[in-house]
Amino acid sequence: VGLRATTCLLDPCPSWLVLASSEVTRGWIQAIINASLSEGVFPTALKEAVVRPLLKKPSLDPDNLSNYRPVSNLRFIAKAVEKVVARQFSQHLEESSYLDPLQSGFRSGYSTETALVSLVDDLWRARDRGCS
Repeated sequence: VGLRATTCLLDPCPSWLVLASSEVTRGWIQAIINASLSEGVFPTALKEAVVRPLLKKPSLDPDNLSNYRPVSNLRFIAKAVEKVVARQFSQHLEESSYLDPLQSGFRSGYSTETALVSLVDDLWRARDRGCS
């Protein structure tokens, strides 16, 4: 699935172990993900996360609570389900032509550079047509 092996305290075993034994665990993980997708249910236990405060910048005062931001650590299987759903949803949006052709943000293969190239191209075309 392409996940970083960050183990959550709620995981029953370390993520690196699940990844290292993927030949054995792949079927189980796939069954859990497929069941979640086919039933349209995301198990309540997978909605839990360990939330820790993270200092925004090392130079900030650690005694001031407003200098922290929350960081959530999800269970490995929750991240896997989330990634599969995001991939399927993006694919559906692309195949159904729901996205604007110039949509660049949060879209694979597009970036601010492609948006800028499109904008500059539009400006040159407008100039060539005599628009000011």
